[in-house]
Amino acid sequence: MVGEAGVTEARHSMQEILLTLGNRVRCLRERKAISQEAFADLCGLHRTAVGLIERGRSIPRLDSLLVISEHLGVAVSELLEGLRH
Repeated sequence: MVGEAGVTEARHSMQEILLTLGNRVRCLRERKAISQEAFADLCGLHRTAVGLIERGRSIPRLDSLLVISEHLGVAVSELLEGLRH
C-alpha cells in the first residue's frame, strides 16, 4: 500500500515531468519563431491545449505528442529524453 507521502511524491514527480516536457515544447516552438496560436493551428490543436501542455498543466495524448514533435522537427523520444517517473 502506498502511503500519503508516496502519493504526494508521485504527483510532484509527474508535475516535474510535465513542466520539463512543456518547457521543451515551448523552447523548440519559440526557436522556430512560431506563435502559440499558429503552432496550434499547424498541429490541428486548440491554442489552449498547446498552452496547457507548455505550462505543464495537461498530460498530452500520444497522438498529440506525435503531431507536436513532427511539427517541431524532433522525435518524440527527444521530447521525452531523460524524463523519469
